[in-house]
This record gives sequence, structure tokens and C-alpha cells, in this order.
Amino acid sequence: MNDFRSDNTCPAAPTVLEKLQKVLASGQTAYAEDEITAKVQDKLRAIFECDLEFFPIFTGTAANALAISQISGRFGEVICHRNSHVFVDECGAVEFYASARLRPVAGQQGKLALEDLPELLDDGDVHRGKPTVLSLSQSTETGIAYRSEEIALLAGRAKDAGLRVHMDGTRFANALAFTGASPADLSWRSGVDVLCLGATKGGAIGAEAVIFFSAADALEFRRTMKRAGHLGARMWFLSAQIDAWLADDFWLQSAGHANAMAALLGKALRDSGMEPLYPVEANMVFVEMTRDQSDALRNRGFLHYFIKQPDGRNAARFVTSHNTGGSEIEALALAIRAM
Repeated sequence: MNDFRSDNTCPAAPTVLEKLQKVLASGQTAYAEDEITAKVQDKLRAIFECDLEFFPIFTGTAANALAISQISGRFGEVICHRNSHVFVDECGAVEFYASARLRPVAGQQGKLALEDLPELLDDGDVHRGKPTVLSLSQSTETGIAYRSEEIALLAGRAKDAGLRVHMDGTRFANALAFTGASPADLSWRSGVDVLCLGATKGGAIGAEAVIFFSAADALEFRRTMKRAGHLGARMWFLSAQIDAWLADDFWLQSAGHANAMAALLGKALRDSGMEPLYPVEANMVFVEMTRDQSDALRNRGFLHYFIKQPDGRNAARFVTSHNTGGSEIEALALAIRAM
């Protein structure tokens, strides 16, 4: 089988497993008060070139929901893309944990632009919620990366209206690898208040990072984690994975490799006259096809997801990872061309 369903269906990266094995031989202080978590926070401060607060979290869904609940306030509306993961694929977790609701809006190819934003100012009508958070996905659900100037425009409009800015960065590393921007430029320098940085899709066993760029925003967040059941005893097990993932720039190298494999697939398809539905920027390639074609491809051993797009077209989504090889891409491209 060639598994292109997601970058979290591939094996964990050997470099993460090797470094984690050494940590497992010794104990650490519980509940995220350990030396490894403190070490990762210092490392992230250097990477992002600022003072910040870091919290390890078990899942991306919990990271997004708890981070947004921390900054959304009461009666809040969270403005997000209608195709965003927080709206489509997280079972209303934000609304479960926060005193807020999601307000999806349309945008081109999975990305929001200024003209897509609704009226953000609170009109004082007690019968309505008030916009309090703008949530951006980086990279988007269509595999497109926001540039720093695009984030700054959106965040600027949000900040002018008194909103906070959350970034779902489950594939933040892929956006960095594609744009060549610095982590600071794609986050706090562009107006992001809290970043949920994903390591799981980049090669960790299962570990995410919630990063607040203001200590004030992070107040009592560990208590929020505890109440939600996400402050485990061995939080250092998560921090150790993130530490290994960040070491020697592996997180950027693995993301760059995944992006390169997706670009290789996109080129192979274009060379055969099949244009991907969206620009191939991160590590996802969408190809329009029927369900019968998708089923036939699966039967040949090429696993993928079949997803109806916002414009109504049906598409197969192929996701590459740190574990994807060039021979797998060549075989997939040949199988698609043969349909």
C-alpha cells in the first residue's frame, strides 16, 4: 500500500524515536513542570525571537479549542474560513470548550482575504454575539500558504476591531519551508496572538505546542488544560518529542522534503495535462476525479481521501510526508495518468 491519506498516517520519524528512547529511560517532574518542557520553551523563544509561553498538548483539536477558549472571551464569535479544520473537522470542540461560537465565512481556495471578512465591530446588540477572534489556518486546508503580508493585513483589520488572532499551525512548518519566511514573520510580527504549532504531522508520535506570544494571554492556561483533561502527568513525553522534532532544524527539513514530494507530484500531473485544483505550495495535492476513479485508484493500493470541494467538484487529496519517497510519487503519478 502507498498511503497518501494524511501526514499523520505515516510512521514517526526515526530521529524523534531515537531521541525519545533516551528520555524514556529516566523520569521527570510531572504536569509540565519538568526540565524538558522548560528547555523547549527556551528553544522556541530563540526560534521565534521573542519572549513566549509554551504548553505541550496531546492533540491538535485540543490545542486549537483550548487556545481559542483562552482568548475568545464571553459571547464571542470566532471568524474562520468555512473550510477550516476548526469548523469542519473538530466536532465543535471550540464551541464545547469556549463561551463562543464559530462563524464560518467564504474565501477563495481555502484562504481568507480582507474582502472576505464580515463586519467585525461589535454593534452592541445584545441579541447577537460579537466577533472576538480571527482564526487562520497555516497552511490552509487546500495546501496553500499565507504570506506574512497577507497575515498582517488580516490581523491588522482584526486588531483594529478589537479581535485577537489565532493560528492553526498544524502545517506551519510546511508554510515556513515554502515561503522561506522566518517563524517570527509568519506569526507574532504579523499580528498572531496564539499559535498552535503541529509536530505530529511533521514526524512526532503525537505532540502539539500551544504558543502564546504574550504572558498575559497565557495566565491560568495550565489550569484550563487541567480542567479539560489535557494536563497529563508525563507531559514531558510530549515536550521530548517536540524537542527532538526541533533539533538540528529537522522540523523544517522534514517539512521541506514533504513539500518537495508534493511539488514533484504536481509537476508530473501537469506534464501529463492534469492540472491540480489548487497551487501546490505545502504538502497537499488535489486532483479532480470521480468516485469510481478514486475507488479504482484505492484498489490499486494508493490510499487517499475523496473530498467534495466548496465549489462542488469532487477531488482526491494526496498528502506527502517526511516518509514519502520519489519512487512512490512516480508510481502514483503513473497510476493517475492511467485512469
